[in-house]
Amino acid sequence: MSALLNNETIWYLVRSSGTVAYLFLAASTIWGLILSSKFLKDVVPGPLSLAMHNYLSWNAIGLTLLHAVLLLFTGYMDYTLLNLIIPFTGPFSPFWMGIGIIALYLMILTTLTFYVRRRISYKAFHVVHYLTYAAFVMALLHSWFAGTDTPALEIVYLASGLVVFFLTVYRLLAALNGRKAPAARQTA
Repeated sequence: MSALLNNETIWYLVRSSGTVAYLFLAASTIWGLILSSKFLKDVVPGPLSLAMHNYLSWNAIGLTLLHAVLLLFTGYMDYTLLNLIIPFTGPFSPFWMGIGIIALYLMILTTLTFYVRRRISYKAFHVVHYLTYAAFVMALLHSWFAGTDTPALEIVYLASGLVVFFLTVYRLLAALNGRKAPAARQTA
């Protein structure tokens, strides 16, 4: 058994869990933007859409936690539990690792808002949920600068970042158009 869990195997588990965690976060972010843009409103029932968004979010968090905990068991880096909890204190690339830790905290915070949505105002829910953008960008930067060593992953990070960017721009333009339309109707 110990031959299966050597340093190299643990290191590959660290890397793969981080990559898959990022993919779940990207999917959750993209799915959330698609939901808020109402692209699939008539195709996918609301409860199913929200359940899928929640599922993607929790998988991103779970795999990110696995990614971090596995760092405690690799012989390639000397991480402590405090290094994984306190941003910018780790032995390897402390700035980019710290950004990743903060991204995890934001992911947890925004995902927990699903469960208090009815207890807080609609506006408060959305204000907190806007932190998802920060979490995504921080996770992207962490992945790119602390974890990318293959061109294939760079392409994945670039493509997912561009999809989130373009969906965000679309969402903003649609919101601005929605605000202008009632004002135009009133003046007419």
